[in-house]
Amino acid sequence: MRSYLRTSPGMTQNANVIGRNVARFRYQKGWSQDLLVTKMQLLGIYITRDILANIETLRSIATDKQIVIFAEVFGVPVGDLFPPKQKSSGRIVGLNS
Repeated sequence: MRSYLRTSPGMTQNANVIGRNVARFRYQKGWSQDLLVTKMQLLGIYITRDILANIETLRSIATDKQIVIFAEVFGVPVGDLFPPKQKSSGRIVGLNS
């Protein structure tokens, strides 16, 4: 029996930071969602087109294994799936100076 992680919509959106880049890399390759799902399934990952669609639209989070396989299938380093880090202003927030 499979167990699925259930989260609230706000929590899911904050937890899924790779979805937009997964969609971008897929579009760049000219692949359909079905083709990407097939490639991942051949590498032993359980994923359906619906799961992929939910990851790409930030409705579901990707597992650590899915992230590694996304990177492998796209031929990119895992870090490329994540958005760039935002630069800090260096200010400490919440303290009066």
